[in-house]
Amino acid sequence: MDKTNTQQPEHPDDTPQFPISVVEQETGISKELLRMWERRYGFPVPTRDAAGNRLYSRRQILRLHDINRLLGAGYRPGFVVGADPQRLERLLREIPSPATANPRAHPALDKAWRALAEIDLRGLRHLLRQELAREGAQDWVMELAAPLLHRMARSRLDESLPTFVERAAQELLLETLELAAAQIPPAPEDSLRILLMSLPGEGRPLELQMTRILLLGKGVDVLFLGPEPPLEDVLPCLQHCPVHVVQLAISAASVNGDSRQWIRQIQDSIPPSISLWLSGSGAAELKETHNGPCFARLQELLSAVEHWNPGNLG
Repeated sequence: MDKTNTQQPEHPDDTPQFPISVVEQETGISKELLRMWERRYGFPVPTRDAAGNRLYSRRQILRLHDINRLLGAGYRPGFVVGADPQRLERLLREIPSPATANPRAHPALDKAWRALAEIDLRGLRHLLRQELAREGAQDWVMELAAPLLHRMARSRLDESLPTFVERAAQELLLETLELAAAQIPPAPEDSLRILLMSLPGEGRPLELQMTRILLLGKGVDVLFLGPEPPLEDVLPCLQHCPVHVVQLAISAASVNGDSRQWIRQIQDSIPPSISLWLSGSGAAELKETHNGPCFARLQELLSAVEHWNPGNLG
């Protein structure tokens, strides 16, 4: 509940002085969305002036800028809007800065975005398949599919895409990813075998499918039970379908007491001959406590796959 704050802030950045219109101008987040976040996630909670108008502090505006960056990187509002500053800082360390991001945009990316803006879903399907045939699966994922998915995530801030268009585009990406997987030759008999999965509730199936394509392209024999299979399905599968590695994808936003317990449970349940790999931004937070390989960045994972041999599972 909003209250008029009569206490003096300890730092100037905590002084409530900016009306909601200024916050909207500085952050690009609409007044309606700010109010919705306040109700749903408990941030940003303003103070009230004598007339009952909302006032926000500079520190709240800076935090909203951080949230904007994370939403643009593909995180969902429910993961980041209500997160405390320490969690936001950890998440921000795991996303590329403008200085390190790839400056060369895929030439088809703008074409794909125009197709979405014009609600030309048929044209988008044709473009995605055309670029897959031209580029090959791995380059298509890295240069077009992943950047397009991130751009769609950023569009949620200004609601520039209708929800049904975003959902349809996600399904078209998933459809094309399945085509890409079917085009990759089967892995050799002696290749690395990985059961790929994500944490229950992770809610990022497209990112996991992209990882699957990249692993297949590296010659990995990927076993896939869907993005979030229950543990009672995973364990019988491992008894009948031997693998070298269980790879668990986890974002930093999902690291909490429940997820740590779930990871310990699966670690204790799988045979000792199988290594548990953690990948994704959450791997950085779990590195000190997990007794096994952790890959916070995709390139680290792909490098480990390229240099794998049966004696270095770790």
